[in-house]
Amino acid sequence: MKPHHIHKKFIEECRSLGIPLNQYPFNTDHLGFKALQRYLSKLSCLYFGKGKSRYGQDAITKAKHTGEGEQNHPSTLHPYQKVQFDAHRIDGFFIIEVMTPEGDLVLVVLERFWILTLIDVATRAVLGYAISLNKEYSAIDVMHCFRNAVIPHEKVTIAMDGLKYNETGGFPSEVYPSSTAWAVWDVICFDNAKSHLANLVQDRLKHLIGCDINLGPVALPMRRGIIERFFKILEETGFHRLPNTTGSNPHDPRRTDPEEKALKYKMTFDHLKQLIDILISDYNGKPHGGIYHQTPLELLGKRLNAGLLPRQLEEELRKEVLFMQVTKSATIRGSLKSGKKPYIQYQGVEYRSDKLSQSAHLLNTELIIHMNVDDLRTIRTFLPDGSEFDYLTAVGKWSITPHSLQTRKAINSLVRRRLIYLTTWDDPIFIYTEYLRTNATNGKRGAANKFTQVKESAQKRKTVNEPEGQTDALEKAEERNAALERAREHTKKEQATKEYAEYKDLMKLYKTKL
Repeated sequence: MKPHHIHKKFIEECRSLGIPLNQYPFNTDHLGFKALQRYLSKLSCLYFGKGKSRYGQDAITKAKHTGEGEQNHPSTLHPYQKVQFDAHRIDGFFIIEVMTPEGDLVLVVLERFWILTLIDVATRAVLGYAISLNKEYSAIDVMHCFRNAVIPHEKVTIAMDGLKYNETGGFPSEVYPSSTAWAVWDVICFDNAKSHLANLVQDRLKHLIGCDINLGPVALPMRRGIIERFFKILEETGFHRLPNTTGSNPHDPRRTDPEEKALKYKMTFDHLKQLIDILISDYNGKPHGGIYHQTPLELLGKRLNAGLLPRQLEEELRKEVLFMQVTKSATIRGSLKSGKKPYIQYQGVEYRSDKLSQSAHLLNTELIIHMNVDDLRTIRTFLPDGSEFDYLTAVGKWSITPHSLQTRKAINSLVRRRLIYLTTWDDPIFIYTEYLRTNATNGKRGAANKFTQVKESAQKRKTVNEPEGQTDALEKAEERNAALERAREHTKKEQATKEYAEYKDLMKLYKTKL
């Protein structure tokens, strides 16, 4: 109840008790309202625990968990000793250009998406980030952020006029490559989001990064105040200054038709990627009040010079593919009776290799497989005794275009629902992309984000320290597909020649009859 409501009930009670009009509170100008207000304020201070409930759940949460007792952790001085991770939905709309089946370019607005960031507690330096186009970011997106924080960072190519990096900024792995390239942390702090608790994240943090996990309590962002503060700086100095910003809330005066502004000024997703890399790079090179107005990179350099060096991954673990790796078991299928050579089935696709085809004695043997959930074109297999067997490649056109586990599941779902159809000669990723392109141009919700995500992941790029066995397997698969295409073209030409000859014979017969 508000104070004036309580005052109304107080006056009603005084009247019911028969208090004369020449006595308190009726003999005052405001009928005792000011005194009652002071009394209520005094009660709120005396009974702080109960009084906080008048101001909402946020006040209750802060009152319960902050400001009491001693600080439960010492100051963090060692770089990479403790890091904080979180995700933030970007306050703005951006667009992509989509080609229609008729060959016209149309502009489609993306739904709001996420930026995931990892920040060092000791120096306030941002170690790495990732962008997730999903409606809710997944465990794969989390691992993308961790991977980008560990492997050496490379600057984004800037294509916008007037936009450039600040000379004092950069990422730790760029400025101090000998000490921070492939550096890993000891403790990571994040909340209890489902993607943080996924098996992929827990396994890679434990067995690859080798760090402890500090899961903070629910609905307590103040426990990760450093990264929450960074997100506020990123918004206020970056996204909230753009004409396509959504502001901090629906009533923010800076929010003026953000979707229309994104279309009007053609603020594309590629522009955003360039802007984010520059904003974070510049943040690392600007003075920070929390570290006595030193820049994060400056403080990091001082700590490194003092001998406080972070752990670095061992040489044999410095492979990009290991960040997205999961381990499963699979049984070798095949049949001597039907003549079907040995293979492994995973997510609706067969995986084969020349070595596996010649290993019929391993039929019904259970292999251990290592998969890169970011690229399912190949899997690495091990025998039950732990010895490495071979790299297997997805059969047919599944081995052409890089695709993630999420994309494979989406394609299989559409095939089961008969929304798309695949033949032996079709690249499934191309068919799926065309399906999303059509939905995006028709304005279907979320299709533009999925289209952009598949397009980004399908771009072939040289991964850091790619295993030789995987490279060889993909090259062989590419050669086989090229040979099949040549055979298909040759067959089509022969068929066309045969049909033309039959047509000529038919015409001769027809003319003879005339």
